[in-house]
Order: sequence, then structure tokens, then C-alpha cells
Amino acid sequence: MKPLRLGAMITALILAVVIVLIWKPWDAFSSCDAAKEYCALAAQLDQREGIDSTSVDHEITSVDAKDGNSSQASWTVNLDEHLAPEQAGDIALWASSRIQAFIGQQSKVHSSVRFVAGEPQDSGVPDLVLYPLDVSGSENVKEQIIQAFSLRQLGAHSVGQGSAVAKDVPGLRVLGGYAAEHDEPVSLRLEDSSLIYSSDQRLDLAEFDLAVEAAALDAVESTVFDSSGLSVHTTAEADSEDTGRVKDWLAKHAPLEQPVAFTLSTAGYADVIEGWVGGKLPESLNARPAPLPDNVAAWSDDPAAPACGQDDLELALGSPDAALGSRYMAISAKNISTAPCAVEGYPQVRFRNSQGQAQQDVRLVPMASIQSQRVVIPAGESILSALKWNAMSTANDPDATTSLGIGAAAGFESAELVPEVQGAATSLDILDGGEVAQSPWLQALDGWPAPDAVGRQPSGGRP
Repeated sequence: MKPLRLGAMITALILAVVIVLIWKPWDAFSSCDAAKEYCALAAQLDQREGIDSTSVDHEITSVDAKDGNSSQASWTVNLDEHLAPEQAGDIALWASSRIQAFIGQQSKVHSSVRFVAGEPQDSGVPDLVLYPLDVSGSENVKEQIIQAFSLRQLGAHSVGQGSAVAKDVPGLRVLGGYAAEHDEPVSLRLEDSSLIYSSDQRLDLAEFDLAVEAAALDAVESTVFDSSGLSVHTTAEADSEDTGRVKDWLAKHAPLEQPVAFTLSTAGYADVIEGWVGGKLPESLNARPAPLPDNVAAWSDDPAAPACGQDDLELALGSPDAALGSRYMAISAKNISTAPCAVEGYPQVRFRNSQGQAQQDVRLVPMASIQSQRVVIPAGESILSALKWNAMSTANDPDATTSLGIGAAAGFESAELVPEVQGAATSLDILDGGEVAQSPWLQALDGWPAPDAVGRQPSGGRP
């Protein structure tokens, strides 16, 4: 053999060895424990520029000798973290399509795809590695990868499935601005979870800013904005100046376009205060005159009718009722005069125990959706005021309500009435510190017995 030809062969051999050493084709299979065809696809994906590595785990999930085994294939595609967001989205879509096409040719195989990027970190959990960017494949994988890479490159500490974590509030604002600009739903939070914004709709900057501003208030420990509204937790006691300032801030804040409910919890979650930001209620809760039940004709609204006097009205109690942890009872007032007279507002109610003492701190709150209005009562007809409360435990506090002192209007003397069921006196589980919702005086109320059906009982002696 001529020396020239021998030298060329040696050079070619050396070059081939160098290429093999650089390429390392055995690496594609050396760490792959799945079946050959799975490892082969992983190796093919690795050849795409922008994919740092691909791994696949394949395991039998159920054995069926007759119809064939079922299995699960879990793919992890490690993308170059320096890719432009659009480029990363295209590569993820390409890889996802290749994997789906492959799985479609297999029998009884379930598959999942995970796209990761960045320097991996040990989670402290065996076989679990954490990445700064970690997104599961889905039908809109391209859009999700574009969002994830964009948020990561805007400074997010970590990015997940439609979510991102920021190191500080300025960083969180940058991420929120991006999501709002691109009309994208995203969940954002600080590393210590002291501020969380979560929505399955596009990020609303007004809502986002509200959460950020609330989190910056003195004594506020954590703030969460989600589909239920704004939740603020303070380290202060309920009666403290700090809690009072936070409550005032929420109540006086400029209302948002859509009403936002808030809950304000105090130190140790001992108390929870509820309300609406800026006092703006949903349309469904705005007070309106109560509609009359079907087949009930409205009484004449005679502007000349005088106000009812105390002796014009006879008070009575309906029998208490219960359903699903709620309690109900109606108060009625019958016009026993010979001419129509008018009332407006709420009866004055006091709850008394068996010793005749007033229950302490029982709050009577108006039914928010029912607006008070003037009612002209024809002679001989009755009106009602509805009472509703949640069941209260009397297990360790037998001091229940056994009578009610009721005045038909402010300034009227109070009549003592005892609740009854089938003619026998009964007690009500209304205790110290309870809350009772009350409607204004009404001609009638849908779902409640007609006022004339309220059980008649004589008004007791006036205290």
C-alpha cells in the first residue's frame, strides 16, 4: 500500500474517532431506560437545535395478557433557556407534535410532556428536580411556552404552568404589566407568598394594583386576590387602630369597575370582617322593593293615608321554621283601625332570655337586597317583617331566647311576644353575640306565609 494512501486512511480514521468522541451517539441510549423506540425518539429530538436534552420514562401501569399491557410514558424536554420566546414556542410545538404522533402509533400508552429550562436544583425529594421554568405540554403549548419564556426573561424567579414567582414587588409589577398588555390569564406571587394574584381571566390591572396596594399597608401580613375577591390578613387585633385603618382604606377605596368583595382577617384569624371595596355592591345585592308573590295584588299607595299609630296595629309572631341550618320567623302587624294607615321602616326588636333579660350584642342587620318602602295597610289587613338567622349552638349555653320585645316603629312601646309552635311556647336559638337578618315591613314576601296566616296571639302586657 502506498504511503500516501495509508496516510489518508489514517487521517480519515482519526477524524472519524474525533467525530464520534464529540457526538457521543451512545449518550442517547446510555441513560435511557425505556424501550428502544422511545429512546430513539428522544435521541432524534435532541438533534433539534434549541433542545439541550430529552429524557423519557416508560413504565407498565397494568398487565393484561389478553388485550395487552397499559403503560405510561413521561417525557422531559430541556430547552435552551436563552431561546427567544417565539422560537422556544415553535420548538416546543414541534417536539410535542412528534411525541404525539409517536404515541398515536402505540397501543394503550398514556403520555405526558414536560418542558423545562434553566439550571436544575435539588428539591430534597428523591427523583424530583426543580427547574426555574417548568411547563406541562397541552393543546396550547406554544402560547404557554412563549408566555413562560417571556416572564422568565422579564425577571421572574421561577415560572410554571400559567404562573410566575417574583423576587420583589417591583418585579411583580413588571410581570403583571406584561400579562395585562398581552390579555393573558396568569397567577403571580412573591417568593414568600405574602402577595398572591390569581385569576383564570386576563389580568386586570386595577385588581392587580388593588392587591399590591393592600399588601403595602401597615400591619398587613398577607394579601390574596382570586376569583372570590380580596383577602387581607393583618397581625393586629380586631379593635386595634391598625385594623381600623385597613378596614377604612378598603371601605373608602375608589370602587373598581366590577364590585370586589373583601375579607379582612385579624391576628390569629380570630375575627373576619367582610365587605365590598368602596362599598360597591353587585347588582344582585342592591336593595330594591321586594316583588310581590304571584297572585297577590298590590294595595293602593294612598299618599293621603296617615301614619299608623301605636294603637292602630296589633302585633303577632309566626311559628319559627328551619331548613339546612337556617332559621326563619315572621313578625306581623294587623291594621285594627277603621281606615288605611301607612308604615315605613323596620320593627324594633329585642330578644330576651327566660329571665326576661335582653340578649347581649345581638345584631339586627337589614336584608341587603330588600329596600324599605312606604306600605299603606288597608283596614283589617296585615303586613310582615321577616327574620332569618343561622343555627346557634345551645349545647354549652342554654340561655336561649324565649320572648321578643317588639315595637312596630321607632318610639312605639314594646309588646312582649312569646314564640309558639302548635300553641306551645318554644325557645329560639338566638344567643348573645348572634346576628339576625331582618326585612322591612312588607305587604308580602315570596316564600313566606301570607301575613294573615301568621298565628294570632294576643300582644302581651307592655313592659
